[in-house]
Amino acid sequence: MKRILQITLITLLTVFFIGLFLWKSNLSDVWRILLTTNIAWFAIGFIVNGSALLFRTIRWRILLHASSPPPFYPTFFANTMGYMLSTILPIRAGDVARPALLARRTSVRFSEALGTVLTERVLDLLSILLLFEFFCVYRWYDFPNGVVHGGAMIAGAMLAALVLLILGFRFFGDHIRRLHTWLGRFLPQRFHEPWMRFFDAFAGTLEITGRPMALLGVVATTVCIWFCLSAQFWFVLIASHRPLPFDSSFFLTAATTVGVAIPTPGGVGGFHKVCQYVLTTFYGFDIDSSVAVAVLFHIVGTLPVVVVGLILFLREGLNWRQLTQETHVQQT
Repeated sequence: MKRILQITLITLLTVFFIGLFLWKSNLSDVWRILLTTNIAWFAIGFIVNGSALLFRTIRWRILLHASSPPPFYPTFFANTMGYMLSTILPIRAGDVARPALLARRTSVRFSEALGTVLTERVLDLLSILLLFEFFCVYRWYDFPNGVVHGGAMIAGAMLAALVLLILGFRFFGDHIRRLHTWLGRFLPQRFHEPWMRFFDAFAGTLEITGRPMALLGVVATTVCIWFCLSAQFWFVLIASHRPLPFDSSFFLTAATTVGVAIPTPGGVGGFHKVCQYVLTTFYGFDIDSSVAVAVLFHIVGTLPVVVVGLILFLREGLNWRQLTQETHVQQT
């Protein structure tokens, strides 16, 4: 019954946002705009988005073990399948699937890999906030809008909180570990050891600040990841013959992060409506153009990881049941 209710709510939410997104649009005009897309520029955006998977794999290997990382292919496979699941399912299933798949194919423990996933989330959130903060400061007088100015203040506060969190783990790790141990007492006995391994793995990855070369590798790959994930929007805008300044992609990156957080399959509906809001409110797009461009954004942002994921899925000879058993998707 609970499962049926969950599916019903997700379906209703998806339909609501799709309806909101398409409201007042002329689908014939939208289709006409889509047909004028420059395939070459669109393909570049597709490739750029797919490149982010390679940089994510390199970064994950450094975080897992800089001096003796797990083999590239098993890490790339786990990474790609995890992001594919997060793309097609209305939950962040990939955050659990990635360490589960890696643990089955390498000597890396699940709890250790899960700790590095949390570190990646911190790095990615830090990157998104920095991009948005840069955009807000750079365009402060171009957009005298409460959304931009208020968003800049909220992003600044979140950045400060993240920096304090990292500094706390770096310099007061023992105190935070004792707090984590105390919180673990409220868990069943069988979870105590994994709970502490998870904490130690997360805290251990933050110690990378004391290893300059590894830290440089993590920073460089993070920059490459978010360049790819931002530049994809810019290439799509060129492909749709509606170019905007490159920094607009920073705004879109931050805004669409909110859109994909809405629990719909693949971000359908929520992602599109947020894109439409940004394009029409801040850049003067008409409804039909905003619908067409948002659809192109979604295709270039999701199809690469799904295509690569399906290729690896078939290469490994897996079926859906095996994949869900290996990744604990249903439990997630």
